[in-house]
Amino acid sequence: MVRVKNICKCIRDLCGTSMYEFRDYEIEFINKARVMRFASVSKDNYPHVVPLCHVYYNGCIYAVTDYGTKKLENIKNNNRVAVIIDEYGEPWGKNKGIMIQGRAEILERGEEFRKVAELLTEKFPYYRREPYGPIIEGDAPIIKIIPEKAVSWGLKPRRRR
Repeated sequence: MVRVKNICKCIRDLCGTSMYEFRDYEIEFINKARVMRFASVSKDNYPHVVPLCHVYYNGCIYAVTDYGTKKLENIKNNNRVAVIIDEYGEPWGKNKGIMIQGRAEILERGEEFRKVAELLTEKFPYYRREPYGPIIEGDAPIIKIIPEKAVSWGLKPRRRR
């Protein structure tokens, strides 16, 4: 955890913005979830929301995509994004989730790309072969979401009154 906090401090120092530091129960929920809803904004200021499979690594959220997608085009024009990871339950008191706002970066090569591709493949084995994989540098970019704000609900045990 010390390494992640040092990385967060470096990002704050370099970018002048705060990177949200997830709580342990939020990380556990993010890791367990199989899908997130990813929102970006078009040049015309229309929201674009799609489901993506994701992994958590070093304080950030990652997902692979294809070249030529609307979300990739949107990120190139406006890197402000949002994510929802949630579970719906009946009764409503069982609903839980986390909403994350931040900046997106596009990874196409390098050590971080290879590590995240490995993590995605471990979590989602169908990335091992066609038509979804393998995840190869220069073939499919990875979206890195650097969290700046987050709000979670229903993730930690409620206190008795």
